[in-house]
Amino acid sequence: MRVRNLAGPVPVKAGKNTFAWDGLDDLGRDVDAAEHGLYHVPGAPVKPGTYAVNGIFRKAIDLRWEFGVYNPGTPPWDTADNTGAWMANHAAPQAACFVPADRSPDGKPRMYLGAYVTEGPHGFIWTDLDGTKLGGKRWIGGTWTSAPYIAHDAGPAADKTAIVFVASVWRNEKKAGEAELRLTAIGNDKDRPVLRHQCPFTAGDDAKAEIGGFAAWNNRLAVSLTLAGKVMFVDGASGKIEGELTLPAPRGLAVDRAGRLLAVSENRVVRLSDWTAEARVEPLIFSGLKAPQMLAVGADGAVFVSDHGDSHQVKVFAANGGLVRTFGKPGEPASGPYDPDHVNMPYGIALDDRGRLWVTEKTIQPKRVSVWSADGRLWKAFYGPAQYGGGGRLDGDDPTRFYYQGMEFALDWKTGASNLASVLFLYSDWPQQPPLRCNAPDAALSRDGRRYFTNCFNSNPTGGHASAHVFRETGGRLVPCAAMGHAKDWDLLKEKEFAELWPKGINIDANKHKDPVFFVWSDANDDGTCQPGEVEMAKASSGGVVVMPDLSFVVSRLDGKTTRLEPQGFSGGGSPKYAFSSGQVLAEGVAVPGSSGGDQALVHPDGWTVLTLGVKPFHKYSISGVYKGQPPWSYPNLWPGLHAGHNSPAPDRPGMLIAPTRLLGWFFSPPGSDAGPMWCVNSNHGNVYVFTADGLFVGQLFEDMRQGKLWAMPRGERNMPLNGLTLKDENFWPSLTQDPSGRVYLVDGGRSSLVRVDGLETTRRLPRPAAGHRPGG
Repeated sequence: MRVRNLAGPVPVKAGKNTFAWDGLDDLGRDVDAAEHGLYHVPGAPVKPGTYAVNGIFRKAIDLRWEFGVYNPGTPPWDTADNTGAWMANHAAPQAACFVPADRSPDGKPRMYLGAYVTEGPHGFIWTDLDGTKLGGKRWIGGTWTSAPYIAHDAGPAADKTAIVFVASVWRNEKKAGEAELRLTAIGNDKDRPVLRHQCPFTAGDDAKAEIGGFAAWNNRLAVSLTLAGKVMFVDGASGKIEGELTLPAPRGLAVDRAGRLLAVSENRVVRLSDWTAEARVEPLIFSGLKAPQMLAVGADGAVFVSDHGDSHQVKVFAANGGLVRTFGKPGEPASGPYDPDHVNMPYGIALDDRGRLWVTEKTIQPKRVSVWSADGRLWKAFYGPAQYGGGGRLDGDDPTRFYYQGMEFALDWKTGASNLASVLFLYSDWPQQPPLRCNAPDAALSRDGRRYFTNCFNSNPTGGHASAHVFRETGGRLVPCAAMGHAKDWDLLKEKEFAELWPKGINIDANKHKDPVFFVWSDANDDGTCQPGEVEMAKASSGGVVVMPDLSFVVSRLDGKTTRLEPQGFSGGGSPKYAFSSGQVLAEGVAVPGSSGGDQALVHPDGWTVLTLGVKPFHKYSISGVYKGQPPWSYPNLWPGLHAGHNSPAPDRPGMLIAPTRLLGWFFSPPGSDAGPMWCVNSNHGNVYVFTADGLFVGQLFEDMRQGKLWAMPRGERNMPLNGLTLKDENFWPSLTQDPSGRVYLVDGGRSSLVRVDGLETTRRLPRPAAGHRPGG
């Protein structure tokens, strides 16, 4: 049993080196000191005896940038001049608005693009007509909201100081049942608030559904109040509400060349006689639309309508209302090989002065802004960015494949290009509502010639997730075929047909920590749905669930025991079958997490189990290793997770763990190294920790956010060094993959970039003692 972690990764010269040991162990934990931001590991004298030293050495780790994925920003990260990165992390692109050269701040035509809400980098951007980003803003009109609706005033009496107007709405956090409508004029130098208006919305509806369209003409603004069934008119200078016109389910608004207001109402388009509450409503387009959204008007008076329903196209109607042409192949969004000529959820539309149509596609699979030539051909498309904290994973068997949120990208390593090849799994493909916070799969694995995927690494940003799924690939699509986890997190299991499966005496509606139940689902009939005859339940508390490359589920703590459940066979369609009774106990006395982090386990075929938790006899403020049932090592973990890390100091010694959260993937073994399998855990403070399976600290990738330089370089160059940078806090979704050649790549997280990790292959074992050595000694 290891009694002391003697040294972290410190640079030494070749030759003989001495490290002092005071005869104390490091098994004690001073939690009170940690809560006050102090690193103190109280030691106790070890028992007299003979002790061996086990260790590793390596050369420097070198981090190199390869290229970005799913981000058209140049570069794909935020820069000081706001020209880097691309749009919003929390929301899909939603608004598009053209501004001609004579109203643009730089005298050149611009396109303005917007999204509903973001934490960064920018929910409101402007580009040239080639799509090169020129600048951006994060929030407009208040906290969180960006630019879901944008309008340019082309009227002869327009306020020339306002480039565009932005409309958004946000739930009133101080008064339930109300939303705040925010109208803002965007100027060259500063923004001007026009209106902050409290409006009621239907209980249960999200505030963002309160409005559905926006237009401007001669310094007057019109807003569709969709839930209220009204169009509101506002003075753009004073912010005074001038009236409201009753209109059923109004959405998109646009202005024709004569200044008349066009509006979507239910499944038709109407034209208003004037901009007043008494305006006459004249039918304009009353057939050919299924679920119309937004409007634009061409120079010839043609009306462009983004339509959902079963078409998902932009439809063009002549000024008299007849259908002229369409943009995009018809059909509802579907998983399978990706066709860029199909539009998914077209929403905001705008025409530039070259006759091209810009379309924002209001979906996250994929987020896309597509640009179409006047003859209906796709000219260019801009994909991304990733969610808050980034994400994505390289395929360990084929590095030309990259997965993110159910999508597969084809990577060109020569050019650094990434192209969406397939949508393997749409969120709408879940045949049943999944368990709480389950994400689309992004980790590929194979067994017996079949491909499978799991979501075990990308469903909880701060630690192990309480459930995990396995998906099988069939016909270019992914179908859920097995799952395990906390039963009370899956509302499906609370439905009537599953009632008999719950253990006796369990209160299904009670707090899940009071009456915990664990479930096992195996898709016996390969239909992708969970049925009562396919489910087992048992009364048991449980922790994070990981799926290993051999399709075994590993539960970090099942009633305090790390437990592995391997497939007991396969269905005809390849769905693995599991049985609760077949669980193999790998470790006992596993502690509950000390904070919002950890709670995961990995198992290696050579007998090692590593846990981001403490295992008896070690303290729970530890990460630990178990070898064939015996726990030989622990490592101090005084700030075990995101929230605990809020009290942490900047690290003052090598190998000091601060705020470890979630695993980056499975074990990997750098070629040429004799250190054995390695594994990684993310830190909420902008870095990654690397360990060997027997618990030796290999190194740290990137720096603590309080010590490293920000990743904000003005440009990106292939192979540029990234040493000394920090990934910053809340960089939730990095991943690590080893390719078939043995090279190790990190997906950094928030910047959607592939980083090559060089130097781990130089890791070597120190000469082992001739006798008396045991694993972890």
